Amino acid sequence: MPPLGVGANLAMQDAAELALAITQEGVDEGVRAYESVMLPRAIEFAEDTKAGLLDMVPARPVRV
Repeated sequence: MPPLGVGANLAMQDAAELALAITQEGVDEGVRAYESVMLPRAIEFAEDTKAGLLDMVPARPVRV
């Protein structure tokens, strides 16, 4: 989410963690290990993004 500034950081963290998991455990097991860490983190940031959006955008648009 741009206002939180986490998109690029998450992409780099994901790439590093996936590469490490694959080199340590092979492709199939490495991807499974990576996903077990990545999915909870992705859900957390998705929830934070939704909350941030709801804070920034009113439920009813203001008419001028």
